[in-house]
Amino acid sequence: MRRWSKHAVVAGGLLISVLASGCSHSNAGNEVLGALTAIGSPVQSEPIAAWSNAWRKKNTATSLNYSPDGSAVGVTALATGQAYFAALDSPLSSSERMRTTASCGPDGAFSVPVAITSLAVAFNMPSVTGLKLSPSVLGGIFSGKIRRWDNEAIVAINPGAKLPKADIVPIVATEPSALSLAATEYLASGQSWSSEKTNSMPVPENGVEVRKYKDLSQKVNDTAGAIAIMDVASIGSRFDTALLSFGGDFIRQSKDSVALANAEGTVAEDSNGVTFSLPANSSYGYPFGMVNYQAFCNNYDNEQLAKLVKSWGLFVVGSEGQIASMYFGSVSSPSQAALQKSAQRIEKIEAKG
Repeated sequence: MRRWSKHAVVAGGLLISVLASGCSHSNAGNEVLGALTAIGSPVQSEPIAAWSNAWRKKNTATSLNYSPDGSAVGVTALATGQAYFAALDSPLSSSERMRTTASCGPDGAFSVPVAITSLAVAFNMPSVTGLKLSPSVLGGIFSGKIRRWDNEAIVAINPGAKLPKADIVPIVATEPSALSLAATEYLASGQSWSSEKTNSMPVPENGVEVRKYKDLSQKVNDTAGAIAIMDVASIGSRFDTALLSFGGDFIRQSKDSVALANAEGTVAEDSNGVTFSLPANSSYGYPFGMVNYQAFCNNYDNEQLAKLVKSWGLFVVGSEGQIASMYFGSVSSPSQAALQKSAQRIEKIEAKG
């Protein structure tokens, strides 16, 4: 199995947020200086904290203030000059890029993939290990069609497993989230899911609702027989996770299986930036997750600001930044080809005029 190489681990710590609006201070011997303001997806809060801490250790005359107000808010902030970059749940569209031309120059902004947030199916059933769930079975569970752990559809793909004669309790968060969009896209790949992919999970009749996505893990922990789809950071080591199928064998979520799937992803580039797509099917990889993006202006008001933003962007997609976010932000890396193309695009950032 292919494995990522591991370099020296960047020391972790807390994100230091400094509210500032200019680049008036100086630091002899350190040409990258100033205060960055960014707005965007709450999904990127943890990796941005990891990136910020590691980046500021290398560039001590810098600061970052990040507001996780939402991907759409981030685009608006970049378009109106209220943010120097935006953290996005999806690549910048042509219409969004055109909105940014006033603040970012005639070519507007561009976006690049910076991380993968992996999802997994967690369950509270300590007596069962090695549980396998197909997209169709999982879709049946979250649509309320499969309500018992000893249902024949689950038994059929788990021969020999001691499945309890107990109710399944699906736990879903109704708060809109890009993570729910990725979850329902996977459910829609099976035959039992009749709903379209959506950023707000529907609640089955036998399900339990929490409003906030962050409350899912505690509810699963408190509910016997519960099951939920969550990001791996929320799952941590508290729950076992199901092995899932992506067109081949049943695969357990792990750093290796996720990395293998990411290496199979596809890269494209156009005037809106670089895009990265996880494979729809994989025989040995685990491609269940969402791609995170950051959007930058092609042109900034002055050379110092352009240098500051370029420093951040190159660090994020570089090896040190990717290691920091993997260890301290609970995300994985896009393919090396995607990171290389992203770095080449960021290198072209320059001052206006």
